[in-house]
Amino acid sequence: MNQYLNKLPYFTSLMRVPQWIKNLFVFLPMFFNKQFVSYDSLLQASIAFISFSLIASAIYCFNDIVDIEFDKKHIKKKNRPIASGLISKREAQICMFICIVLGFLTSYFFNGLGLFWVILSYFIINILYSLMFKQIVVVDVVFIAVSFVLRLIAGSVATNTRLSHWIIIMVVLLALFLAFAKRRDELIIYLEEKVLVRKNIDKYSLKLLDATLKILALLIIILYLMYSFSEEIKMQFNSEYIWLTSIFVALGLFRYGRLIQLRHNYVNPTKILLRDFPLQLIVIGWITSFYIIIYT
Repeated sequence: MNQYLNKLPYFTSLMRVPQWIKNLFVFLPMFFNKQFVSYDSLLQASIAFISFSLIASAIYCFNDIVDIEFDKKHIKKKNRPIASGLISKREAQICMFICIVLGFLTSYFFNGLGLFWVILSYFIINILYSLMFKQIVVVDVVFIAVSFVLRLIAGSVATNTRLSHWIIIMVVLLALFLAFAKRRDELIIYLEEKVLVRKNIDKYSLKLLDATLKILALLIIILYLMYSFSEEIKMQFNSEYIWLTSIFVALGLFRYGRLIQLRHNYVNPTKILLRDFPLQLIVIGWITSFYIIIYT
C-alpha cells in the first residue's frame, strides 16, 4: 500500500489531473439556463464533471500505454510516468481500469442512462482517436472539437437543461482555435528543433495554420456579436446588454494570440490558463459580467 502511496504524484501525472479543467464545460448549459443558483443542478453537473474527468484520465492512461515506445524516444515525453519507468505498464493498466469503472458507475448510479451513454460515446470516440484518427491531419482536430461538444451534451443531459445551438457553435470554434494553435506550436518545434512532437505534425503547413487561426478568431468574434444582438438571446435573458461580454471574448482571443507568438508554455491551453494571470482576469471578467447581466 505504501508503495502506491509513494507513487501517488506519478499517478496524478499519468491521469493528467490539471487537464480536468477542460471538463468544466459541462457547467455551461446550466449556467446559460440560469440554473447556476440551483443546488440540484450544481450537484448533477458536478457528478457529470467527476465522471467525465475519470473517463478522460482513463483515456490518457490508454494513450500513454499505446504510445509508450514513441514516448521513450521523445525529448520531452520520455519523462512521462510510463515512458520513464516511474510507473509500470501493468500499474497504468490498473489505474485505467479503476478510472473506467468509477467513471461509468458514477454517471449511471448518480444520474442515469442519459449521462452514461454520452460518456460512453466520449470514451469510444477518444479510443478511436488514440488508435487511428490522431494520425490524420485536420481530422484529429475535428475529433477534439467533437469531444468538447460531448462535454456540453453531458452537462445538458445531467442537469436536464436546453442546449442552445449558439453555445455549440461557439464551443466548436473555440476548440478548433485552441487545437490548431497547439498544432502550430508543435510544427514550429519540429521545424526548429527537428523534434516530432506528434506523429502527423510534419503534414501541417505553418502558412495554412496561421491563416486558419486568423479566420477562426474572426469567426468567433463575429458570431459572438451576432449571438449577443440576436432577439432570441435578448428575450431569453431579458437583457440588451449581453454584447458587453464580447469585450472579454475579444480580449481573450487577442491575449491568446499574443501568447501564441511568444510560444508561452508551448501553447498548452491548460497551462496557459493556469499560469497566465492576464488571461485568468479576462476569463473571470467574462464570467462575472455574464453572471451580473443574466442573474441580477
